[in-house]
Amino acid sequence: MNKFKGVLQHSGIFSKLVVLFAIICFFILLLAPLSSLINVASTESNTLKLYQLLLSIGMFVLPPFILAYLCSKKPAEYLYLNKKANPKDIVFIVLLMLLIIPFINLLGDLNHQLVLPKALAGLEKWIKINEDAASKLEDQMLQVHGVYALFFNVFVIAILPALGEELFFRGTIIRVFQDWKGFKTAIWVTAFIFSAIHLQFYGFVPRLLMGAFFGYLLLWSENLWLPITAHFINNLVAVVFYYLKFNGYKIPDIDAVGTGDTLWIGIASGAVGIFGIFWLKSSLQIQKKYSV
Repeated sequence: MNKFKGVLQHSGIFSKLVVLFAIICFFILLLAPLSSLINVASTESNTLKLYQLLLSIGMFVLPPFILAYLCSKKPAEYLYLNKKANPKDIVFIVLLMLLIIPFINLLGDLNHQLVLPKALAGLEKWIKINEDAASKLEDQMLQVHGVYALFFNVFVIAILPALGEELFFRGTIIRVFQDWKGFKTAIWVTAFIFSAIHLQFYGFVPRLLMGAFFGYLLLWSENLWLPITAHFINNLVAVVFYYLKFNGYKIPDIDAVGTGDTLWIGIASGAVGIFGIFWLKSSLQIQKKYSV
């Protein structure tokens, strides 16, 4: 196997993308029979979760490691996984992700108010139908009772997607496009793909900006563990708050904070978030300077 290590090191973007696509297709074909067995053996809700588990591993977790092995003599460094994260940075990112929740809600609310031209009325209808279907599937996966079911949801819906999607988009896609057009262009191209692949038009803008933020975290730190942490916290909050609300706990509707009558909270959250992001950028760049 060592003879394949770094074999694509000097290959172009097209070759790397073709190989990545081929690896993903291989795992899809490999997992297809297992997915069929799961479909027969499970209830609908469990089927969705197990399918999500297989999808995360087969499409987002394993392919980046294989491509990194083929593209570099140091796969962990290629994926920006070779550095330990500073605990202070981790704590700051967790707090920042919690503070910007109202701002994300505000962006989502504004995005949801976008109306396509009349000429695209058919497309808009199709988008709404698919968004409603996706929302129902998400609700079905999140509606659980019991601590063990909550932990399983955290693993399948929060941890695995955060790890897998960051490995795939920030660790792999950004790396491939970075070698072609530079890091900053790669950040925005990857953020666009990251948002578009979710096929949820009414969440496109906040997801695009979130993806860009994850990309800049990687640029400033050269450490994938920071965007993984930020992505995980974003997912975790959704899973935990939905669980609490579904199980009868009287808590505020976190998805509505920052919109409507609480618009001012969304604006304040955005201001604090922007300040926090620039402070984090400065801190990470200073750390990188003195670590050289």
